[in-house]
Amino acid sequence: MRPSTALYALLSVLFASAATVLDQPLQDVLNRPTVDILADRDAIIEKLLATYWDDPLQDVLNRPTVDILADRDAIIEKLLATYWDNPVHVMRLLDPENASELDAPRLLQVFGAKAVWMTEGDKLRLRQQGLGFIDLTNHQDLHACSGSAESTWPKLQYQEKVKSVTKLLSKDEMKNNLGNLTSFHNRYYRSEFGVQSSRWLYNQILDIVSAAPPGVRLSVETFTHTFPQPSVIARFEPFFGRSSHNSMIALPRIIVGAHQDSANYRFPLLPAPGADDDGSGTVTILEAFRALVQSGFAPERPVEFHWYAGEEGGLLGSQEVVSEYKQLKKEVGAMIQFDMTAYVPKGEVPIVTFITTDVDSNLTNWAMTLAEEYSTSVVGGAKLFAGAGSDHMSWHRAGYPAIFAAEGDPFRTFNPYIHTSGDRMDLADGEFSFEHALEFAKVAVGFVVELGGWVE
Repeated sequence: MRPSTALYALLSVLFASAATVLDQPLQDVLNRPTVDILADRDAIIEKLLATYWDDPLQDVLNRPTVDILADRDAIIEKLLATYWDNPVHVMRLLDPENASELDAPRLLQVFGAKAVWMTEGDKLRLRQQGLGFIDLTNHQDLHACSGSAESTWPKLQYQEKVKSVTKLLSKDEMKNNLGNLTSFHNRYYRSEFGVQSSRWLYNQILDIVSAAPPGVRLSVETFTHTFPQPSVIARFEPFFGRSSHNSMIALPRIIVGAHQDSANYRFPLLPAPGADDDGSGTVTILEAFRALVQSGFAPERPVEFHWYAGEEGGLLGSQEVVSEYKQLKKEVGAMIQFDMTAYVPKGEVPIVTFITTDVDSNLTNWAMTLAEEYSTSVVGGAKLFAGAGSDHMSWHRAGYPAIFAAEGDPFRTFNPYIHTSGDRMDLADGEFSFEHALEFAKVAVGFVVELGGWVE
């Protein structure tokens, strides 16, 4: 699908058809209770251009003092009010060139329910109802696998190395990165904003890699998808090379993940800063990656950091990554997902929490022991709805050992701002805590070093 935003779609109709300019002020046009917005949207745009001095389109877009996005959001809100909060109908109006995609059949599994055939448009309705889901359409075979095999996890042995790395972690770095990440209007995986934010993240990772000490073996790639926003993968190569010297010895990779996209569940083109969901997880693992690079990390086996696209669309990005790894028979030793790491309600004790449902139980127990070793926070476990979760579910359901770390018990300390324009880092009473997120960065470092090893 061609990347689109509501701004692009609204302005594009200027070239699609002639407009009948109304004489009423712009606000009167928007407030007309009987207005046929499908017919009058050209008039609305003409009024917008007249409001902005009727400058050429490019001049309007380049004016730094003109808040076109705010006007765009106001129009979207009016459309939703006019059409009874029907997100599918409004999306058809805003993006007519891609309207037919809303009818595409999709096999969706709402958390806790059986998978049923619905449509792409139904995703908008499910989000509006606050329902999480997995899009299994192209990955039915992937999730037919059995659970991961019982594994024995190593005793902790790299305490000095881990603590030398965690000393390099910086809340200021995390805050600066999250400020930039949340400056995008949203990070919707099907929009140009989602592409731009992913490109920004990729460039941040390249900056970290460019400052790596000599001898640190690194690679970075964008993993493109069937939708516009790409995932990003950064990889520490094994110290002794990309493959084992002994063909009988496998080098299963260790994966640390977070999702980079954000979503406004009222309507996907509205503002979605996504500071906690999952900007916090994104910058948490980015900071762990930066500290490991700076320390000259030399692992015995491959270590990968994944920033997934399209999680809010039903784990789309991670499922495509898992499918490729499965097809290419890439071995994965363990995977950990960080989704929402910074919200602490006023009066609550911060807890580094591991979800205990639909995960590898042995690996979870081991990781909790690891967190108690390397974090100064209380460590605990919590349950989620059956079948619910983040991108670790793509790995877990495909048979890989995968676990999930989050900011707290979702039934007790749930962040009420997620999936809205209020998911910001400047919450009142200090409820958005970089101190808490930093504890998860320590866990990420420990997970990587203890399972990836470190060659002296």
